[in-house]
Amino acid sequence: MVEAAGEDGRLRVTGAEAQRLKREALGVPDRAKHQQRATVPMQRRTPEADTRQRVYRYRCYPSPAQSEQLIKTFGACRWTYNEGLALRNKAWREHRVALGFAESCRALTGWRNAEGTRWLQEVSSTVLQQALRHLDAGFGLLQGLGEAAEAQEEGPFA
Repeated sequence: MVEAAGEDGRLRVTGAEAQRLKREALGVPDRAKHQQRATVPMQRRTPEADTRQRVYRYRCYPSPAQSEQLIKTFGACRWTYNEGLALRNKAWREHRVALGFAESCRALTGWRNAEGTRWLQEVSSTVLQQALRHLDAGFGLLQGLGEAAEAQEEGPFA
């Protein structure tokens, strides 16, 4: 399915065609699980009345082994963020397909299992997924800024 043209006149690809492009051109596999799972609404945690929050400050002194693991973790997070950004940019520029957090995580599984990037397995996948979550949040902010700019151009009395 193809949606309306954007600013540059090119069409956005959605639906089954977008799934095919993600799978074949970008190497992002299809969803395998969690399709039939029912959604459960989140419950909010609100503080009780007349309660105070405390602040604790910590300072850590990692051992040399822990320091090395932290360096590996930060480097892997940086690599994952940049690779996710490159994948999103490639998907949009070449195929006009929007990638979200779920597709990025499926690509992360492929990166961790690829021969050249097996070093990603030395780091917890949770922090790598969090890096992709931060990337997705940044794209959400950019999208919101674009919508706000369009609304401002129209003006309140349009």
